[in-house]
Amino acid sequence: MVGNNSFEKFGIHNNAERYSWVAYNSFVCLSSLFGDSLILYASFQKDTFKMNKFIVAIIQHIAVCDLAYAISSVLPLTLSLIANSWVLGEAMCYARVYLGHFIYPAGLFEIAFLTTSKMLLLRFPIRCSTWTAKRARVISCITTTSALTFPLLLFVMDRNDIWFDYRFYTCDYQYSNKNWEWLKIALTFINHFTPNTVIVATTIPTLRYLAAARKSAKRVRGSVPWQGAITVALTAIVSCISNIVNFTVETVIEPNIFISLSKEEPLIVQCTRVGKYLLFINIMSNFYIYCLTIKSFRRFLRERISSYLTRFSRRSGNNANIEGNLQQEKSENVEKN
Repeated sequence: MVGNNSFEKFGIHNNAERYSWVAYNSFVCLSSLFGDSLILYASFQKDTFKMNKFIVAIIQHIAVCDLAYAISSVLPLTLSLIANSWVLGEAMCYARVYLGHFIYPAGLFEIAFLTTSKMLLLRFPIRCSTWTAKRARVISCITTTSALTFPLLLFVMDRNDIWFDYRFYTCDYQYSNKNWEWLKIALTFINHFTPNTVIVATTIPTLRYLAAARKSAKRVRGSVPWQGAITVALTAIVSCISNIVNFTVETVIEPNIFISLSKEEPLIVQCTRVGKYLLFINIMSNFYIYCLTIKSFRRFLRERISSYLTRFSRRSGNNANIEGNLQQEKSENVEKN
């Protein structure tokens, strides 16, 4: 059974604070829904992403993961903040827990795959020249499937060990079984520490490549092929920052710095809430990163917006002409009568 009373005292009782978090999470949700949908649509259009097709295929999988997490986790959380309780029913509560513990690690694995692929493409361009989008999708599917370990283990240990947590305003797993004391550490290492370590380890060579390419370009007065590398690097940096902050709060600050305080202290609750919500920066950031770093994507957006505005103005003009003609006909009929 799903419980929701034990943590009710940890809820946000200040409406101004609660609606501030509503505004933040609404922005995250809309940015992901709009941005990731545009990324997916644009990635299938010719020459919108002028990057290696292997990298573009991985970007598509990351967009799918972010979009799925926004729908299954961020949107229900935002609705819960508005209602100040869980209002989506027990089935959706279970779905949020199991999908959330699958989709977010899957997205992390995809980013680790992205940074590793970019590093290899820069280091071994000839050997990697035969890599195709199809191969990227196959590896991405395998990578994503491996993230099922965590939700499957949750289900096996105790599938009903779920409640609505007022600290985060979302359904979550309680980890009541004593075996979670060591299992949770192992799964955190596999699903969070390992991909973040890979992301850092593979992004550093990419940044070094950018620095070396910039120096070489200055010597020969040429240009730097920076677009794909800086896009991947920024994606990795944002992901690491959001995950490291949350990891630090959960494993360092809360158990050590706040050890002398009660877990019911508002400072602890607020700190854990901020750490949790900062994870969502990783969900919404890719659209803004691509707008900043990919010229062809910006051009695609300008063309679509310009086309939409042109159609809208023409439609408005036609409606105005029709109304004018109707008014003229009415006035003519009045004169005749």
